[in-house]
Amino acid sequence: MCRRAGIRDIARLAGVSDATVDRVLHGRPSVRPATAERVLKAAAECRYMSDEALARLARPTRLRLTVLLPGSANPFLRRMNQDLREWAQVRDRGARIQSFLLPSLDVDALCSSLRRLGQRSDAIAFFGVDHPDVRDEVNALVAQGKQVMTLISDITGSTRSAFIGIDNLAAGRTAAYLLAATTPNAGTLAIIAATRQYRAHVERELGFQELVQRDHPRLIIAGTVEGQDDPLTNMRMTTSLLDRFPDLCGIYNVGGSSEGIGMALQQAGQTGYIKLIGHGYGSGTRRMLEDGTMMAVLTQRTQTLLEVLADQLHSQKPPQPLPMQILFPTNL
Repeated sequence: MCRRAGIRDIARLAGVSDATVDRVLHGRPSVRPATAERVLKAAAECRYMSDEALARLARPTRLRLTVLLPGSANPFLRRMNQDLREWAQVRDRGARIQSFLLPSLDVDALCSSLRRLGQRSDAIAFFGVDHPDVRDEVNALVAQGKQVMTLISDITGSTRSAFIGIDNLAAGRTAAYLLAATTPNAGTLAIIAATRQYRAHVERELGFQELVQRDHPRLIIAGTVEGQDDPLTNMRMTTSLLDRFPDLCGIYNVGGSSEGIGMALQQAGQTGYIKLIGHGYGSGTRRMLEDGTMMAVLTQRTQTLLEVLADQLHSQKPPQPLPMQILFPTNL
C-alpha cells in the first residue's frame, strides 16, 4: 500500500503519465479502457480515493448530447451529419450522441427543437440562424443547467458555453487576400452567401469587405447575393452576375453548394478566368479544385470539430478557434 500517495505514485504504479492519471481521475475522455482500468486499480491500491468514488469512475455516467444541423442542400453539412453518426458509433467519449437535420431557415422549428430536445439532453450543440428567439431559447436552456454549444456559426448575445468553429472574420480576410493577390488589374468581386441570417456568413462577408476596402481600392465589391445554399439558385445568381459585371474577376462563396457556381462558370467558359473561393471540402469541391474551377477551399477537419465537441462536454474552458485549412489544387 502507498502511504499519502499522489498522482505521481499512481502514474508510476500504473506505468502511465501524470496527465493520463489526471484525465482518468477527473472522468475526462480519450483514455483507452484498459489504461483507465489500470489507473483505477493503482489508485485503489494506493487508497487515493474512496471505494465509492472509484466505483463511480469505473462506471461513468454517459452524457446525452444532441446535435442539430441545417437540413439544406449543402453537401458539406450533410456529410458532416453522416460523419457524426458514424463517429458516434465507434467512439465512446463519455456521451450518447444523437443528431438531427432541421429546416435550414425555420426559426420556429429550431426553437421548438431546442426546447423539446434540450429537455431530454444533458448538452445540445447546433448550427442555426442568428435570431433573438433562438438566443432566448439558448439562454433558457443554460438557465436550466444545460450545456449549450454553437457549431460553425455563433448566436449573438447568448449565454452559450462554447462556440466551436473557425475564426470567420479571418476566413473572409483570407479569401480577400487570395483574390486580390491574383488580380493584377482593376475589377469587380462578388460575394455569394446562403443567408445573412447565419452569423458565420455575415462575419466572413465583413472580413472580406474590410480587407478589400482597406488595402485594394482598385477592386470593387458588387455586393452580396443570397443563394440559400441551393446549387441551382447559386448557378442562376452566378449567371446573372456574369451578365451584369463584364469585369467580374473573382467570387467568394461564404456558404456552401459551390458546385452551382462552378456550373455557371463552366457554361460561360470562364473557368480559371474568374477566381472562385468557397467553403466546405467534399467530393464536389475537390473535383472543382482538380479541374481548375475553384482556386481554393477554406474548411476545417470534421474530425477535429467532433473531437473538440466531445472534449468540451467535460471542460469549463471555452475552446480556441478551430484550425482553418486552406486547400489548393496543389495540396489535395
